Amino acid sequence: MPTPAITLNDGQTIPPIAFGTGTALYAKECTALVLDALETGYRSLDAAQIYANSQSIGDALKQWNGKRDDVYVLTKWGKRDGEGGNDPRAVLEIELKKLGVDYVDMYLIHSPLVPDDLQKAWAQMEEIKKSGLARSVGVSNFREEDILEISKTWTHAPAVNQIEYNPYNFHAPNMERLTALMKQHNIKIQCYGPLNSVHRVAGGPVDPVADKIAKERGSTPAQVLLLWASQYGGGTVVTTSRNKQRQAEQLAAFSQPPLSADEVSAIAQAGRGKFHRQFMKEVWDLAKA
Repeated sequence: MPTPAITLNDGQTIPPIAFGTGTALYAKECTALVLDALETGYRSLDAAQIYANSQSIGDALKQWNGKRDDVYVLTKWGKRDGEGGNDPRAVLEIELKKLGVDYVDMYLIHSPLVPDDLQKAWAQMEEIKKSGLARSVGVSNFREEDILEISKTWTHAPAVNQIEYNPYNFHAPNMERLTALMKQHNIKIQCYGPLNSVHRVAGGPVDPVADKIAKERGSTPAQVLLLWASQYGGGTVVTTSRNKQRQAEQLAAFSQPPLSADEVSAIAQAGRGKFHRQFMKEVWDLAKA
């Protein structure tokens, strides 16, 4: 049975897996790949101002034989000197034109280093939600201290915090403090880089554990790790692939039975044997240890 949509703290729901257009697709025309993802069955697309390919998503949605309201569209404000300047609403209005939609389902601040003033920026995001241009608003790459800063003046907590999350970084002390704070406010993890233990640091202690579980389940290690990130983190995942068969494999993970508590625990325990952070080091280098 497919994994159900996840309910957010604002009452909206979000699919458990999204097709991402960053990393390997960064600043690249990717209409055909997004169309492949939609035809494979993805119903959530992850975009960003800084990825510089939102027009490709818009073109794919136009070519796709489906309804806009059936697709969860997320984008992010992420440049201090790009189109729209440092105004999140102006940036979103430009993104909407490129995406070819009247609203997005989720709009994020891409990094705590983007706004000049975090509290002011979050107030602007709350106004954007009220306007209807975004059904939900959230943040990305925010640390514990960033969440605490906006909590001083927020009316509503972010719906999600999109962060790198996998067995090799979840256990860092500053990550554990962050995720505990998020849980307190029901801010869901939206995990990117869930397969870094496979693609970035292969050969680590998680590999034999994930391989064993995959063999016993009739799954692939990637499917096991996608489920782990979703279940251990209690949120959603963002992943990508240029290969249509791999897209289908990743999506199919969420039609499989969930991992058992023992399987989830075994992967977490193995992950504690290694630490690796791949992305946004300029943010995390400023974080408390």
